[in-house]
Amino acid sequence: MRPKRSDYLTWSKRRIGARYNLARSGAPRFPLADLSPSLDDLLTTDPHEDGWPPLVDRIAARYGVSAPEVVTTHGCSMANHLAYAALLEAGDDVLLEPPVYEPLVTLARYLGARPALVARRAENAWHLDPADVERALTPRTKLVVLSNLHNPTGAFDDEATIAQIARAAEKVRAHLLVDEVYLEFLRAQGVKTSAGLAPNVLATRSLTKAFGLDTLRIGWVVAEPALAERIRRLNDLFSVTTAHPSERLALRALERADEILARINASLALHIDVVDAFVRSQPRLSWARPRAGTVGLIRVHGMDVELLVENLHTAYEVAVVPGQFFGAPGHIRIAFGLGTDDLHRALDLIARALA
Repeated sequence: MRPKRSDYLTWSKRRIGARYNLARSGAPRFPLADLSPSLDDLLTTDPHEDGWPPLVDRIAARYGVSAPEVVTTHGCSMANHLAYAALLEAGDDVLLEPPVYEPLVTLARYLGARPALVARRAENAWHLDPADVERALTPRTKLVVLSNLHNPTGAFDDEATIAQIARAAEKVRAHLLVDEVYLEFLRAQGVKTSAGLAPNVLATRSLTKAFGLDTLRIGWVVAEPALAERIRRLNDLFSVTTAHPSERLALRALERADEILARINASLALHIDVVDAFVRSQPRLSWARPRAGTVGLIRVHGMDVELLVENLHTAYEVAVVPGQFFGAPGHIRIAFGLGTDDLHRALDLIARALA
């Protein structure tokens, strides 16, 4: 039977009230008041049936694409859903990358497609090997899906790697979907979107993870124009349009995007250092340091991970994600997009639980 729920998202919603929530994977929430919203942002409704044109134009300009290549959506989750639904038929194969964000696997099954797996390896610092991808492709493969920065490890695959995977996918007439919801963290280093590398590449993003604006629920797909139009029309069956106040506030955020990201990146760079020092101080823990972002995958040696996660939640009010949800048993995913003082306190409590 096709799944009708995400076990991971159900689990994570039940951890929202944890005092130290290291399961929430976004940047610290950006205060909406800092966007200086006006009354017009809440009360005015401009034509936005296929996305509010000023927002679409701003997204296109930021990523160096044309407006017809941009489809705005209700968050990145809906962007991924629409991309899958536009490209897949029941019985098609979808090639995924364990450790992998569970909803990407469940969504394939929900649409009647068959998940196939090509593993990222810890000994390769979780980088994806294009040769492994090419060997895993079959004539039934219609979609290859990866995340970059990778969720849950924070690994980064460069443009040459993505382009090589795209060429391999093209040989079997498959598309490559790159979930880039965390990639904004590397914009200041000159990293660009994968969309446009080849006609069979499409990318998804949102304001949720990198900008800390999950309350707006604004995401988008970037794809070649004909595919973007298919996705746009398919969206008429789902969310139809996004909330116009969210679109207007999203435009305000993107107008100040580099300023907002600089503020967030400064704290996250510090937090990665803090967690890295913590992991190295704990003999039961190891990890490949994330390139950037808000999450990392930690190996737990010689302990029952499920018991550790439950004990952290019930006895210490600390939420971390068990690796089983990503196809990585024996690991925990830790997020560090919370306040610095809270992060230090949470790590102290994890050390106590490990002891």
